Amino acid sequence: MENHINIAIAKQLPSVSDTCDVATSLAGVLKLGDLLLFTGEIGSGKTTFIQALAKGLDIKENVTSPTFVLHALYDSGRIPLSHVDLYRLNSDAEVESIGFDEYLDSSVTAVEWADRYTRFQAANLTLDFAYGAAENERTLTMRMNGGDWVDRLAGIFAEVKP
Repeated sequence: MENHINIAIAKQLPSVSDTCDVATSLAGVLKLGDLLLFTGEIGSGKTTFIQALAKGLDIKENVTSPTFVLHALYDSGRIPLSHVDLYRLNSDAEVESIGFDEYLDSSVTAVEWADRYTRFQAANLTLDFAYGAAENERTLTMRMNGGDWVDRLAGIFAEVKP
């Protein structure tokens, strides 16, 4: 199917368990070269989602937020996971200096604080987390930016229409 630009769906996630369920479902349709861009406030669920995503990819290592190391590669699963955290970086040049783009074709790449970088060129799925009304409730807005995301996500989310 042709590229789709800026198609978005929002999901209410009433609990941490619901967040993990969506991440596990997403893991089932991921493939090498996928780029996942995570945005949202501190504590809004980005790392929790990525940890569940890693479990869905059968990653055996303990996945933690790479805030201080900036990049971690987990390659024990069915697809390697490149996990990047841009929180401490302040410019596109700083982001490019860490070299995470070397793994784009050979892993699924999950980038936390992706809004700190303006030069992503590959088709991607943006996952924006916002706090909900209850303590563990979140709203997840997924934006499909190019590629075949609409086709893949239609199989797991009824709201997506190819």
